[in-house]
Amino acid sequence: MKMYDTITIGDCFEDIFIFPKNAKIIDDRSFLGGRGLCFDYGDKVPIENIIYQVGGCAANTAVNFSKLGLDVGIISVVGKDSQGEKTVQYLEDFGVDTKMVKQKKESNSNISVILSFKGDRTIFTYHGVSELSDYLPAKNLKTRWIYLGPLGEKSEVVENRIIELIAKKTSGLMWNPGNQQISKPVKDLAPLLKLCNVLFVNREEAYGLSDMSKRSTIEDVMKYVYSLGTKIIVVTDGSKGAKCYDGQRFYNIGSSGDKRIEATGAGDAFASTFAANIIKNSLDDKNQGFIPSRDLIEKSLKYGVIVSGSVVGSVGAQGGLLSFSQIIERDKKLVKVEASIYTK
Repeated sequence: MKMYDTITIGDCFEDIFIFPKNAKIIDDRSFLGGRGLCFDYGDKVPIENIIYQVGGCAANTAVNFSKLGLDVGIISVVGKDSQGEKTVQYLEDFGVDTKMVKQKKESNSNISVILSFKGDRTIFTYHGVSELSDYLPAKNLKTRWIYLGPLGEKSEVVENRIIELIAKKTSGLMWNPGNQQISKPVKDLAPLLKLCNVLFVNREEAYGLSDMSKRSTIEDVMKYVYSLGTKIIVVTDGSKGAKCYDGQRFYNIGSSGDKRIEATGAGDAFASTFAANIIKNSLDDKNQGFIPSRDLIEKSLKYGVIVSGSVVGSVGAQGGLLSFSQIIERDKKLVKVEASIYTK
C-alpha cells in the first residue's frame, strides 16, 4: 500500500444551498444559541437561488489538502446512487485518492439542505449512510498523518483502529470531533486524546468537552482540555477568530475581515489549512511525537484564518479555497491579520 501524506476520515454530503427571500431572526433563550431563524407556519417561502455542491467534513478537508499540495486519500461512504457517483468523481477531479471510499447499494448518500440567510446558515442533515464499521481504516494503511472528522454514535470502532495504527506506524493525528464524540464521558475519549497532536473544536465544543462552567475563562477551559493529553488545542470562535494553546503559550488571532457571504465550511477550511501547514513542515515519518515550533503555530493560525476568510466570501465550503502561493500573497496584503501571543 502506498504512503499518503494524510488520510481524512468522515462524511461526504451532497449540499443543497437554499437562499430564502424572507425570514426572521429572533432572540429567544429557548434556542441553544439564543437566536432562531423563523418562517410563518404553513406559508410558502420564496427562494432567491438554489445551488448543489459536494460537501461534508471529509470531502471539504480532502479537497483542501489536495489543493495545498498534499498526497491525500479519503475514507468515507456514499450510496450507490447518482449523488454518490458525483461525489466520487468530484473528489477524483481534485486529485483526491478515492480507493477507500465505499459505495453501498443498500444506502442513500448523505444530503444536507442548507438555509443561507444574512451571512449565516442553518443546516438540515440526512444521514443515509450510518454504519460506522464502513469507515474503518485498513490495518495495513500507511499514512504520515490521519485527519479524523466528526462521526456518529459508536465511533469507538473507528477510534480504536486509529489507536492501533498509530501504535504500529507512529502516524500523527489531527482530530476535529463532532457533538456525538464530545458528549461522551471524558474517560472514553482519553485514549485517543493522548495520541492527538492537534485537537480542533469550536468555543461551545471546548466548554462541552471540559464540562466547565461558562463563567470559566476559555483559557482555563483550554488548559483543562490540554491536560487530557492533546499536544495542541485550537478553538475557533466564528468571526472573532481563533485561539490556540500548546502547553506553554496561548495564541490569539482575529478574523481576516473578509466580507461574510455564506459561512458553510469555514471551520473545515481553517482546521485543514492549519493542519496542512503543520504536515508540510513535519518531515519525520514518526509524526506522533512531532510538536510544532512557536513560529510554525503562528503561521498555521494565520494561514487558517486567511483561507477561512476566503471561504466565507463565497457560497459553499470549497469555492474560496486557496493554494499556498495564493495564501502567501494574501498574507503579504492582510497585515491586520496578526497572531498576538500572551502568557497566563
